[in-house]
Amino acid sequence: MGNPPHFEGRDEVVEWFGRWPSFHDAEVLSIQLHRRTGTRVEIYAFERAPEVDSTGHYGTSKHAVVTFTLNGFPMDADGVVNTRIEYFNHQNVLFGVAVESLPGGYALALDGVFGVSAYICGETISVSLRPGRTPSTCT
Repeated sequence: MGNPPHFEGRDEVVEWFGRWPSFHDAEVLSIQLHRRTGTRVEIYAFERAPEVDSTGHYGTSKHAVVTFTLNGFPMDADGVVNTRIEYFNHQNVLFGVAVESLPGGYALALDGVFGVSAYICGETISVSLRPGRTPSTCT
């Protein structure tokens, strides 16, 4: 999914993970849309080890909740806001996340494997990170 454009908070995420993460196997915890205050997307992310342990599982580290905040709802040439959300469920596992620059704003693309897929547009975007695991009821 590559490196996204520069935006507020991006460097802190890169510092935590050592690079911009792919968000592969990350889980969307929540998506909040509000017509005045914008959109918040919370994603539980982690780094996965390249090899399996003695039990046959991949090890993980650098657990964090990454929150994207988009403000404003830019319209395309036809006057349409191109925000789409499909298949939200109890787990929402991702293949990856991409941030794109658009004329008049940004798009956050959530490529779902099991559960949510989304394409959310905003005039501005920022990201923040809260280190640590989520409560067991969220994963």
